[in-house]
Amino acid sequence: MESKFFHHALKIDHDICIGCSHCIRVCPTEALRVRNGKAELYDNRCIDCGEGFRVCPVNAIIIEQDDFNKIFNYKHRVALVPAVLLGQFPDDITPSEVHNAILELGFTDIFEVESSTELLKQEANQYVANTDNVKPVISTFCPAVIRLIQVKFPALVDNLMLLKPPLDISAIFYKKILIDRGIPESDIGIFYVTPCAAKIAAIKSPVGEDKSEVDGVINMDVIYNKVLRALKQR
Repeated sequence: MESKFFHHALKIDHDICIGCSHCIRVCPTEALRVRNGKAELYDNRCIDCGEGFRVCPVNAIIIEQDDFNKIFNYKHRVALVPAVLLGQFPDDITPSEVHNAILELGFTDIFEVESSTELLKQEANQYVANTDNVKPVISTFCPAVIRLIQVKFPALVDNLMLLKPPLDISAIFYKKILIDRGIPESDIGIFYVTPCAAKIAAIKSPVGEDKSEVDGVINMDVIYNKVLRALKQR
């Protein structure tokens, strides 16, 4: 069931689904039902948390992502990578080897998302200290939490911190660096590498904005497999 208001990264392949109800048991918002022997996703309840994806015994729930070749629509292709990506590789593979392999895949720049957390730290502390804000303040860094509050706990919406998450700050920050170098904004493509369905959904339908600062999303397993394959061939 598609929504014109909120894009969902999680999809159900009904050709594979066996209607076992494993996903229903773990869904925190009761967004799944079995109809005619197949699981159905109710998009007005789904928060893209990935719990159903995690427990599906036949991999009938899939995470949508952009075609990798989309990066080549831009002259300057920036990979925003989370630090957790580096932790997936064996100990004998260094971070610099991973970064170099990512560049060889076609990206021109790499920026670690966690680098922007220091930029946000002071702002977040000031926001929490502001006595005019509703307490307790709830971080908006996790889009699944935001969506959960919207769906199940709307009374807490005013408690959400009104600051952009590290992902958006990273995209804005690095895009500005390139623009300051004289690169036209239209030539810059920002792509986020993530294992998180909720972040993919948030990029495709950002809350309170018409368009995300990120131009595309690539699932982390795609990058991992491409990088590992390239390193093994050396």
